Amino acid sequence: MMLFRARPENDKLYRFGPITIRGQRHVADLASGGSSMVYLAESEKAGDLVVLKVLGETVDANVEPHQIFERFLQEYELLQRIRHPNVVRIHEMGIADDHAYIAMEYFPVGDLRKRMRDPITPDQALDYAAQIARALSAVHQVGVLHRDLKPGNILLRNDGSLALIDFGLAKHVMRSADITAAGTIFGTPYYISPEQGHGDPVDARSDLYSLGVILYEMLMQKRPYTASTPMNIIYMHRNSPLPEMRPELEKQRRFVHKLLAKEPRDRFQSAEELLEELQQKS
Repeated sequence: MMLFRARPENDKLYRFGPITIRGQRHVADLASGGSSMVYLAESEKAGDLVVLKVLGETVDANVEPHQIFERFLQEYELLQRIRHPNVVRIHEMGIADDHAYIAMEYFPVGDLRKRMRDPITPDQALDYAAQIARALSAVHQVGVLHRDLKPGNILLRNDGSLALIDFGLAKHVMRSADITAAGTIFGTPYYISPEQGHGDPVDARSDLYSLGVILYEMLMQKRPYTASTPMNIIYMHRNSPLPEMRPELEKQRRFVHKLLAKEPRDRFQSAEELLEELQQKS
């Protein structure tokens, strides 16, 4: 019986940095940083382009290696439970050369940050906000908080639909022991809620605050709070007045200001409540 021996030149097709992943052909490097590397690949199984997120060896000095691995696995486990058109599709997860990887949907159009380089009409902004709210509704219904909602984590398909990605900081609210320490601040300062920025307990209304920041930015082409340091931005989220908006955006202002209320009790109490009011005002 003749055994097939892979040729070295063929092996190069499956190389992702120092890692070989059979069945995934390397197309391009996309990003590297933190605890993972991201590549564009062609999946032999799916017959299409996918994004490969590979857990690297770089570790955060403030986080134990096993916690990074737990977060990586948690991202896949969470997404497996969420089947929704506005949430990224996961194709598979595997282990190669002692590195865990996730193969997920590829978005050739890019993210919402890229889309926001061009003006977005008020009606389009509300449509995008509704799609994000539908994603959050699906996420929150399985007991998950995203905790890192921002334009870079919202991607666009060719048909104009949005999908929420990157659940690496997500937290299952029913877990008895979270993998992040109590009082630890995670997320991006421009988009986190006042309670998240101060390390206080958070719930679904914190993600809705982040959606309010994004909606404001889509409408005004700037962020509601900016400062020279992250801590100053966090301070402004809790203490600065609600941001002003142009008079012609009165319809949208109501949604933005309710989403950006300093106290969670003054915001929309759920993504479903927001969606219901958006539908009534459309």
